[in-house]
Amino acid sequence: MSPDIITFEKSFQQRLSEYMDILGARGHLPSSGIQNEWYYYIESLLEPAGWQAIWKISRRKCEEFEIQFPTLVVVMVRDVIFQELEAVVDIVAVQDDISLPEQHEVPLTSLYPTKQQENEVLDINCTANCLDQLRFFYNHLWRPWDCDDENQDWLFIHLEARLQLYYDMQSGVVLHETGQHIRLLLQEAREIEQKIQAAQEQADSDEIDETGALAMMELQIRREEIKRKIEILENPLMRNLVVKRKYEVVQARRQHREHSHEVCFVWLGGTVDAFINTLTQVRNFVQPETYIKSCPLLQEALDKAIAGDTIILCPGIHHASSTGGLEEGGNIMGFLEPSATTIAAHEPGNVLLDWSANVTLENIAIDAHFVQMALSVRNGTVRMRNCCVVGGGNTSSTGILVLKGGHLEAQTCEFLNFGNGIVLDHDAKVTLTDCKITSCSTGIKMCEDSTIMLEKCHVSDCSEYGVKIEIIQQFGEGADSRRVGSVVMLESFQNITLDKTTVDGNKKGDVLMVQQLDNILYESGDSGCISHETEPDISA
Repeated sequence: MSPDIITFEKSFQQRLSEYMDILGARGHLPSSGIQNEWYYYIESLLEPAGWQAIWKISRRKCEEFEIQFPTLVVVMVRDVIFQELEAVVDIVAVQDDISLPEQHEVPLTSLYPTKQQENEVLDINCTANCLDQLRFFYNHLWRPWDCDDENQDWLFIHLEARLQLYYDMQSGVVLHETGQHIRLLLQEAREIEQKIQAAQEQADSDEIDETGALAMMELQIRREEIKRKIEILENPLMRNLVVKRKYEVVQARRQHREHSHEVCFVWLGGTVDAFINTLTQVRNFVQPETYIKSCPLLQEALDKAIAGDTIILCPGIHHASSTGGLEEGGNIMGFLEPSATTIAAHEPGNVLLDWSANVTLENIAIDAHFVQMALSVRNGTVRMRNCCVVGGGNTSSTGILVLKGGHLEAQTCEFLNFGNGIVLDHDAKVTLTDCKITSCSTGIKMCEDSTIMLEKCHVSDCSEYGVKIEIIQQFGEGADSRRVGSVVMLESFQNITLDKTTVDGNKKGDVLMVQQLDNILYESGDSGCISHETEPDISA
């Protein structure tokens, strides 16, 4: 069984031309007619049955099945339900020791055809291309509110603008913070749409009370707010003005500051004596000549900061919704034990702290109970010292995701209660010293071409495996015998360094899982903020 899937890299012009050919043949096209156009298109080109694919199970389904996210299974397509854009599939192989029903009805957008097929007569490349076009459209160009605009020409109004927005976000033309904000808004809008649909279904079967009606109204109001914000950013002229304005604000802030780098002390409030005592402790962490100012909230301090600033947190619980001005680098630190100073999400969401530059976190706890991922490392180096990252125990959650080009350095840190404690994407790098990874489903999940160095670390109490390695190709004869194993086997991998490190057994009795299935890790639909142009995208 080969895990290789068929992928595509397409430019803005290629995508635009394809969608004009697929959706533009009939002229004026309201949003209500889009699914029918896709039905006509894929019915003429997609193989109706008999092809093998990898099914990436959505986050919601993983939670329903009580399995880790992401989970991938190899399936054989029994039938395609063209009008519903779905397929009936039979499971051929699973990536872990999990139990699933043999047959499922799944969205076409969650299927990735494999390069090797039992039936060589199939035009599998054409099928894979159709699914890529369909998946990209519904993941990146379609909005939850589009069906509300029945009389508008969707193609003329939205296609080029939304496609340009996507490529501007991918290329960095749109500031990372703005792109992150857009992704989070769209993710929230999708979640709101699901809640509205669930409430409407309940209203059809039961009489809705006053509380339910008020909740529905609040959801609809919030969706309209998100819609207005997104529509402004979809307009190229308005988007350029927003980006320009944010850039000017940052530049003005830098020019009017007397000091190139500042320390902001976040004080949540208290008595005079407590304030004086806290400042006395802070003196041990800053140079006497350092310029320091105070702020009542962490998020306010982040919004006012610029690259290179330091934020010192007083003991207590601090809430954050974005990395603000420290997106380009800086420091966040407490001055007591991690348990005394906690950073938590302002509200439920996807990623608590999303970094793309050199950042240092020290003496803090990160509470990820209400988010799907605690930290992501896109680029640069994130250094963590004496920190504790705690999840809510959800099997689909992730502690830290390190993407290609990112580097995580952690010293005397603890990661616990996640589905995956630390995930290394392709060509990512992680260095852990004197760290503990405990009470996770899988302690470390990594691609074979990533690099990890563990020194005096301890991976323990993992319900699945201590380490799971995603390999790109078969090892050849005897590959099956290397699927599970011990620390001795773990040490044989070229990109893994173990120095005075222990990886304990778990409920399955093995510390290592070598998995030959996963060629798709995290994408924009999964986390709300994570995306790879070179990898296929799906909706979680």
